[in-house]
Amino acid sequence: MNEETEASLIARFQSGDQSAYNELFEAHQRRMIHLGLQIMRNEESALDVAQEVFMRAYEELPNWRGEARFSTWLYRTTLNVCFERIRAEEKQRKIRDHMPESGVMSSPEHDAIGSEVIKAIDKAVCALPPRQRAIFALKQYQELRFSEIAKLLDITEGGAKASYHKALLALRERLKEFAPEGTRDAQSTSDEDSEALVKDTNSQ
Repeated sequence: MNEETEASLIARFQSGDQSAYNELFEAHQRRMIHLGLQIMRNEESALDVAQEVFMRAYEELPNWRGEARFSTWLYRTTLNVCFERIRAEEKQRKIRDHMPESGVMSSPEHDAIGSEVIKAIDKAVCALPPRQRAIFALKQYQELRFSEIAKLLDITEGGAKASYHKALLALRERLKEFAPEGTRDAQSTSDEDSEALVKDTNSQ
């Protein structure tokens, strides 16, 4: 959706046309869910993030002045909501770490799609600091340029690149046991190998 169409729909919504909000929602919902999924690594959490973002959008749009693109605002708000939920989950995780295992078994369907690798990737991505996790998702899955990521996170382009590289190094180290034979040494596994492993498995 281009900027002119966004502005037109927002103006219609501000004039009382509820269908205009529905059009904005339909145009951007899937991308925000996808971004939430790549950061949160959990479908339910991603759906909750998207719901929260569009609730905030509904409250924000009546006073929207068009100082930034609506899609840019959605990206920033999605990142902020993800950061908030990551912090909350970290607190809950600390509590769960002191509780006994629940004994819940994974489903046969999940086992059938290579759950060992998938779980390892999810764990590796979730272990990244929130900002690194966000930058990795924006670059790897949303395919944004570093200049765009820098603007979204209000950091320098160099900072975005550095964080992305640190994320790749951390993922490479955590996932080196799944690398092809002969490349399992942390020094010999390339950034491209790490990116490909995470991206290919995520697409299954």
